[in-house]
Amino acid sequence: MKVAKTIIFKPVKMRFYTSLLIILFFPFLVYSQTTPQEWYDKGVKLKGEKNPGDAINALKEAVKLRSDYKEAWYEMGWCQNDIKDYPGAINSLKKARALWTGIPKVHFELGYAFEKTNRIDSAINQYNQTLQLNNTYSLAYKQLGYIYYNKSDHQTALANFLKYEEVAKNPINDYLYWYRKGYMQNALKQYDPAKISLNKSLEFKTDYANTYLELGFACKNLKQDDDAIAWYMKAMDLDPKSHVPLNGIAEVYRDNKKDINEAMNWYKKTLMINPDERKANYGIGFCNNSLGNYAEAVSFLQKAIEKEPTYTAAYVELGYSQYKTGDNTGALESFNKALTLNPKNENARYYATLVYIVQNNKTMAQKMVDELKALNSKHVATLQEKVNSL
Repeated sequence: MKVAKTIIFKPVKMRFYTSLLIILFFPFLVYSQTTPQEWYDKGVKLKGEKNPGDAINALKEAVKLRSDYKEAWYEMGWCQNDIKDYPGAINSLKKARALWTGIPKVHFELGYAFEKTNRIDSAINQYNQTLQLNNTYSLAYKQLGYIYYNKSDHQTALANFLKYEEVAKNPINDYLYWYRKGYMQNALKQYDPAKISLNKSLEFKTDYANTYLELGFACKNLKQDDDAIAWYMKAMDLDPKSHVPLNGIAEVYRDNKKDINEAMNWYKKTLMINPDERKANYGIGFCNNSLGNYAEAVSFLQKAIEKEPTYTAAYVELGYSQYKTGDNTGALESFNKALTLNPKNENARYYATLVYIVQNNKTMAQKMVDELKALNSKHVATLQEKVNSL
């Protein structure tokens, strides 16, 4: 019988074969880079291959070997922004800025990192420095526009958006950009331009409900009632649980069509979704007052105020309900609260004057008339005649 030989591999040979396997199957673990330039080139290549994580590692090796490698610090900051490591980006880009003065893209990327970490003043400063160095750097205008959009400074935001469009080299295919532009134009009562921007947004995304809501709002204010209702209906199709398009349709019937009963029907649909919704409660209170149902209006208006204690129009409308139901003390409290919130409110003064006339309080009635006169109110002549008769 032959005895099987036991084959023993020497450790040296095993290490050789293991190394060979690593080289064959995992070549990326074997680095050939030895100089800062080689590490930098590898990082840029990985960035171009949309591999920012590995690019950062390579660029770190570059700056480890050469700490003043400004291009590497910039590229690393860019990649850190890309993976949302904004604190890391700020650190890298500050180093790049110190070494590489007068380069617009460095200031822009640093501004972007500041913006994403909510250091807004620093972001604005860096974007403005970008534009001082290159006034056609389109993305700086875009980001400034977004910052002022979030600040509700619509005039400044739109000015930056217009500059962005003027200098952008490629078509702007961002639905959110066009939506935000249309939203701000609506806020500034630029309803026709808003329609253009919002329809542009729909070219790139057709299932964003807010775009349809803003189109409904623009058309409602342009008295394009059927179009407004159609846009609101599209928003409802996308988000059946939202009360906002219901309120929008109600306002078309209330303000434009003067169909108070139909407006109430739509407000009631909102309250079926959310009984505490402030605008629907205010709307039903307003409609009840318009129909002469003053006592019924009170609870809805009180609910609107409960949900928004600074709701000036609701205080005025509540005061009117109280005045019409003989609660003059309550009415004056409501009107005075409205005037505290908005010292230039004409309606609160007008109805407060009527209450003072009923109370035969000529001094306070005259005070209200004088204040209305300072506001150039059209009601002054009529009210003054009534005050004079006291």
